[in-house]
Parts: sequence; C-alpha cells; structure tokens
Amino acid sequence: MLPVCYDPYAGTLGRWTRAEIFNLVAEAGYEGINIPVNAAFLGELSAAEITDAINLAEQYNLIAPTIGFGNHILTTPAKKDEALKHFEIVLEVARGFEADVIGVWVNPSAEASREESLETLAENLSRMLEPCQENGLKIALEFEKGCPLDNYREGVAFIEETGLPVYLTCDTYHLFNDGAEPRAAAHAMKACLGDVHLSGSNRGEPGGGVFDFETFARGLKEIGFAGPLVVQYKMEDVASIKRSCEFTKKFRAMIQK
Repeated sequence: MLPVCYDPYAGTLGRWTRAEIFNLVAEAGYEGINIPVNAAFLGELSAAEITDAINLAEQYNLIAPTIGFGNHILTTPAKKDEALKHFEIVLEVARGFEADVIGVWVNPSAEASREESLETLAENLSRMLEPCQENGLKIALEFEKGCPLDNYREGVAFIEETGLPVYLTCDTYHLFNDGAEPRAAAHAMKACLGDVHLSGSNRGEPGGGVFDFETFARGLKEIGFAGPLVVQYKMEDVASIKRSCEFTKKFRAMIQK
C-alpha cells in the first residue's frame, strides 16, 4: 500500500483554510492527508466540520489513512475522562474517513512521573482498543526524545510489557535525534510498526539534513513494511510541499524495488 500523505503540521495549520490545504496537498501530488483532530483543522469538532472535511477529501480524491489524536492528554492521570471523550470524536472522524491508524503522540505530563504517565496511557489505551478493533483501526504511539516513550526501544518494551495490541509511529526526525541506526531500528520495530513520518534531520522537508533515508528504506523493505508514509515537517516554503511529495515517492520506490 504505502500511500504518500501530507500532515498539515507547523507552518501549514493557521496559514491556509482547510479547503486551501486540501487543494495544496492534491495539487502537489499526494495520495492522502493526515487528519489532526484539533480545533486548528476541524474547528469546533462538530459533525458539520467533520462532514466538510470528508467532503473535501472526496472532492480532491485524497484518502486519510491516519487520524491524529489531537488532544495530548492520554498520559495525564487527572484527565482520563476528558481523554476518552476526545477519543469518541477521534473514532467518529476515523470511521468517517475509513482510516487505518489513529496516531497518538505520547506527550510528557507535568502532573505525573514517567511511570505514572505510562500507567495512565496503558489504562486509557485498554479502554480504547475494543472499539478500534471493531472498526478495523490500529493505534500507533509516537516516541520522541524527552517523552515517556523516549525512543523506539522503549516503545517496543512498552508494547511487550503491557501486552497491548498497539503499534508504533516512527518519525525519522525522532529516530535521528536518538542516534539510532535506521536499518536496525526498522528490524526492531518489525512486528509493531504502524506508520512512518518523514522529516529532515533538522525538522525541515524530508531529504534535508543528514538522516540516512536510503538505509532506512532498506530496513523497511526487508521487514515488508506496507503502512502509510506521512510527510511531517515545519513548512516554510510552499514549494517544499511538492518537493517533499516527490522525495517521498522516490523513498517509497526504494522500499518497493
């Protein structure tokens, strides 16, 4: 599968309207778009806002295989009820787009230790999994330096220790900041890799900086990765949207050859 998708991330959100973003993404040649479930992209998160986004995806012939859990509170002990209410909206969006993956950034919580944060995350996930499985959805956890899941090793360990049937999101920027060997990391995540985010090593457009995309592609090919490839970077030059799509399609070709 390996659809090439664009994430309306920093530099994109707030610069254009939702309709303009869909148009930019389609014109740049992407096959899909990530849908962040937050006010910046979906306004009041109402049924009308969600329907409008679904209609735009159909209009521009874009799929949305990944949905972003926009309220970053799944690690906060005092906000379990709020997190699950937000999940209900995320699930509605995912069903509407016939998505495959709900992406969760495992954010640090100022109100809890790492251990408490991960315990809270596990409890919330355990309550989210059944409705996800009923709708053919995976939950993918994104690791990042300084977060409760600091790197891919801690991500794999969390899944193994909890026994939860969840997956990982591997962002090349976070992989680079961890100093990880890309091919070895891909192999380590083989059983639990849900999707991949592509970014330059400086958080600029994919292909910028010094991250070894070729070695990473080799690893993804060897493990038979077939999930979404999501371009996520701090966008400054609008022309970079198309360049990033072209780069990612070349990256995909390296995986598939």
